[in-house]
Amino acid sequence: MTSAPQALGGLHEACFGVLDLESAAAYWAAFGFRPDARGRLDATRAAELYGVATALESVRLRHLDSDHGLVRLMRWERPLGAGIGLAPLRAHGGRWVAQFVRSALDVANHGAAARRAGWPLLDVPPSYIDLSSYNPQLFGARGPRAFADRLIAVREYTLIQPLWRQAFLERFHYDSPLLGRIDDDALLRASQIVNASLMITSDDPQVFGFYEHVLGLRAAPVQEVPWAQAMASRGVFDLREGETHWCYTFEEPRSGATADARRSGRLYLFRFPTSAHLPDRLAVSQPGHLGCTLYTWRVRDLAAFREASRAAGSRDITEPVADEFGVTAIRCLTPDGMTWVFQQASEAERASLAA
Repeated sequence: MTSAPQALGGLHEACFGVLDLESAAAYWAAFGFRPDARGRLDATRAAELYGVATALESVRLRHLDSDHGLVRLMRWERPLGAGIGLAPLRAHGGRWVAQFVRSALDVANHGAAARRAGWPLLDVPPSYIDLSSYNPQLFGARGPRAFADRLIAVREYTLIQPLWRQAFLERFHYDSPLLGRIDDDALLRASQIVNASLMITSDDPQVFGFYEHVLGLRAAPVQEVPWAQAMASRGVFDLREGETHWCYTFEEPRSGATADARRSGRLYLFRFPTSAHLPDRLAVSQPGHLGCTLYTWRVRDLAAFREASRAAGSRDITEPVADEFGVTAIRCLTPDGMTWVFQQASEAERASLAA
């Protein structure tokens, strides 16, 4: 893009279809989220924006003073279906979110207690991610030595429940102060949503170009991840020996390249080749279903962005209408096949979130 990027701030919201707003809000309270706004749409207006002709009531959950990485709970009067449910992350059209936590094992303990109590869930034990593999300059030409060097690492615990698909990241011996702010008063001492992910199958290496060239996010170099080099993704994605996938990282326009300048609200997008034959969950990861079905982002000029999206190959673009919180928004199918809602940023947001 040659002009100012359309995207303002990080990912605004991760949206979850739920059956009961109060019990869903109580779950997220354990991670430091609290109700902030409530709104409704009748069936006609819900159909105009979301393509779902049933009444909707939503609650937005805020985390500390964050202006991004929020949670929107959406209760449809007549949900279209149960969504992805307990299916693993390995799926075409799958979505999930990530948060930083003080202790991944603390969250895993709660997962174990929930399983003992009969809750339906899938999880992947905390895995070791050696950050020196991605940052070879940390130890020069050699790798870190066990029991001799301070290890720069992340532990990741993945928890899948019928409504929630979450990855929890614990940092070791490094900090990025703008990359998620943890609420230490919360039961599970967690940050806002720092990463939103989706997975598709495609043989087109440019399939995610929309996020850089139209939305205006900063693209990091694409990571090719063969099976032999995979760390957390071996277990989380149930990788087959010899399999390769690609990770695309997109950051908000203000994010920098150093640890103290990186910002949360990122996209981590995963591409598998069509030869991987991932199960197709795309149809049930859309608004109207239960579970993680939608992401939102604020843009500088919604009318201009709408036209640019159309020119770039987005489909099913709605007219701008007010969402359940009174914010002008559009829904569209981006070129990778995923449904998004983009919102017109207010004048105050344009001033505070500008690059």
